[in-house]
Amino acid sequence: VLELKKQSLSETFSIYFDRRMPKILLLGAISGFPWVLIGSSLSLWLKEEGLSRSTIGWAGLIFGVYAFNYLWAPLIDKLRIPVLTKKLGHRRGWIVLMQITILVSLVVWSFINPTENLALLITVGLIIAIASATQDITVDALRIEQIGENEGKSMAAGAAMAVVGWWSGYKLGGVVALFTAEYFENIGIINYWQKTFLVLGIIIILMNI
Repeated sequence: VLELKKQSLSETFSIYFDRRMPKILLLGAISGFPWVLIGSSLSLWLKEEGLSRSTIGWAGLIFGVYAFNYLWAPLIDKLRIPVLTKKLGHRRGWIVLMQITILVSLVVWSFINPTENLALLITVGLIIAIASATQDITVDALRIEQIGENEGKSMAAGAAMAVVGWWSGYKLGGVVALFTAEYFENIGIINYWQKTFLVLGIIIILMNI
């Protein structure tokens, strides 16, 4: 009985050595990372710029986009992106396009003063949220396509890896954002949050290499 249990455990954990699992883990991280941008990082940025709690609360409403991404999910399945779809495939092409959109938005953010152009800042944040929500559609679809319908155990393991990846991306982004912002502030950079978002943009590039 003990030997059977050992075999069962080894078989269970061997699933995680499947070469597809690291890819699914990375997909999860790519999906979780943008939440830091429009969540805690944006809130701290606005707070340190002296904006009111109510204003920060209203800014947080951009998260509502995630609740409606099902509305354009069918379009994502049908629309093909010139060049990217041909070179990378349908799903990966959409992911890269959304990553580029987020990256460009972060560059725009780096030039915005929240107290002078709050409406523009929120608009760009909304674009990031839409791109991230769209990316979630393609990431989930790609994860499901990585594993066959008859691979029940692998499907469960893939779902678990996606969750681990999501939280890893979310937490990694938060740690990097806070440490970078504090470092830039300590060395005397005035618009340290804007520069921090550029660093986060570099991380997005690295995640796609």
